[in-house]
Amino acid sequence: MLLCADAESARADLVAGSLRCPSCGRGRLGPWGSGRERAVRLHRGERAVAAPPRGRCRSCEATHMLLPSWMAPRRADGTGVIARAAAAAALHGTGSARLGAELGVPPATVRGWLRRLRSRARDLRQDATAALGRLTAGRDWPCLDPCGSPLGDALAAVIACAQAAIAFHGHAGEDLDALLGRFGLCAALAPAPGS
Repeated sequence: MLLCADAESARADLVAGSLRCPSCGRGRLGPWGSGRERAVRLHRGERAVAAPPRGRCRSCEATHMLLPSWMAPRRADGTGVIARAAAAAALHGTGSARLGAELGVPPATVRGWLRRLRSRARDLRQDATAALGRLTAGRDWPCLDPCGSPLGDALAAVIACAQAAIAFHGHAGEDLDALLGRFGLCAALAPAPGS
C-alpha cells in the first residue's frame, strides 16, 4: 500500500512510471487495474466512493494499492472520522457506545479503532514527532504538551504535523483528513501483516 495525498496526481505518476516500488526499491510501478469500489464514511455523515488504483512493479512484479491518505486501509470510515473519535476518547474519556451512536457505527467498531491505535500509540507518537521536527525545522513552533495518555500524546503529535504542513508547506485546511492519514493514522490503523 502506498499513501498518496492527491489521488489524481498519484494516478498520473503511476501512468508515467515515476513511482518507485516500495518492495524491491529498484523497479518502477505501472498501472495494474484498480481496487474494488468502496464507500467510505466521512464526518458529518457524508460518504465518498473510491476505487484506488493499483500498480505493479516492472521488476519484482509485486502489486501495491495507491490509497488516498484520507482512507484508512480496510476500513469503512475515513481517517478524519476515526481521528475525531480517538481524540474524544483520549482527551475527554468519551465511551465507545456514545461515540458509536454519534457516528452511526457499532460500538464494537469504535472499540476496534481505539484498541488498534492504543496498541500502536508509542510508535505513532515517535514517528509523528520526528516528522514534526522535519516540518518545522528552523521555524518557531510550540512544544507539545503531555495530554495525559499515550494515545492522546500520539494524536497531538499527528495533529501538530498536519497543522505544520498547513502553516508552512502550502496545504489547505481542507487537506486535514488526508494529512492526518499521511502523518501516521493510516499506518497505525493498517491490519497486521498477513492478516
